[in-house]
Amino acid sequence: MTAFRRQVDECHPLIPGYTGYIPLRFYRVGTSFGNDSVWCVNTFRDITERKSDQVAELRHTAATTPQLPPLCTNEEVLNVLDDYNYKHHPNVLGIVETKRSLLEPPIPGWTGFVPRSKVTEFGHGVRYHVMAENCYQDFKNSLDRNKQYPAGKDPMKDVPVTKGSHPRQRFYRPEGMMPKYTGHIPHERSGLGKTFGNVSRSCSVCSHPDESYGAYLTKKRKAEKVQEQIKEDKKALTA
Repeated sequence: MTAFRRQVDECHPLIPGYTGYIPLRFYRVGTSFGNDSVWCVNTFRDITERKSDQVAELRHTAATTPQLPPLCTNEEVLNVLDDYNYKHHPNVLGIVETKRSLLEPPIPGWTGFVPRSKVTEFGHGVRYHVMAENCYQDFKNSLDRNKQYPAGKDPMKDVPVTKGSHPRQRFYRPEGMMPKYTGHIPHERSGLGKTFGNVSRSCSVCSHPDESYGAYLTKKRKAEKVQEQIKEDKKALTA
């Protein structure tokens, strides 16, 4: 059983009440349904035939045009492909020439993680390229110290200070925070009547001279314990 195909033209328009798809129908207004359907179908048929003729002409041109001579043989192409597959395929242990070194800064626009960029002053006041280079250099120095010194020893002793890397970086420094710093300043939520520089310099985590706030608290607690012990000894002697 074959499907019945009805020709649509001026003598045989679409039947009234037809609600199916009519090409280009949405772009026509102000005419009757019969005239509109005949124009749309004929226009769509002409466009389709013209496209088919263009495709047939392109295929004929491609089939009759002489082929260009190859620049190299098939064996050379296969050798290049095999060499590329050996070097870059993830399941083959080959030489990876595109591997980036640890000290090479990321490409511009990369927004991933950069070690030590948020916990040191390397991420302030410099371009992203310089900041990333300094952070990776400091991170590499930390890895080298951990490999060089055995467990139980202080890896920061006798480490020379190099450019862009200082031992035990302090984020909150005695000279205060840099201007327009919008981060957190501990213990200074209710500070009023002071400039930003005075607030940051008088902050407890900035005003101490030790290498870190943890070391400062340790010394402070030890001193308090010594003072308490002295007071208890004096009370015992006077009693």
